[in-house]
Amino acid sequence: MKEEKDDAILTKEQAKKMIKVRDGMVHTFFNMPVGLLGCDHSKESVLKDIDNSFMCKKTGEQAQAMGHGLVIIPHNKCKQSQLLFVETKPSHPSEVKPNEQRPS
Repeated sequence: MKEEKDDAILTKEQAKKMIKVRDGMVHTFFNMPVGLLGCDHSKESVLKDIDNSFMCKKTGEQAQAMGHGLVIIPHNKCKQSQLLFVETKPSHPSEVKPNEQRPS
């Protein structure tokens, strides 16, 4: 059985299914030199970023531990601070917090 890598490249459709939407908004962050810069974007904005991206990938262990399992890599961007980390739905039922419902 082939083991899936944490940095697996995703199709744009796979990436869209991963995003966690709350009241029409999606939480994101940039990893800036001075620290994390987080903000909420509309679902439509994040979907547009995915459509216009160079690539979408699963994030590493640290970002996944913070609930941000998707990174959007824009065209012609190679600096860490230009990567958009996106909050994602829990991938396993044990990751759902007691006051949170399992996404459908």
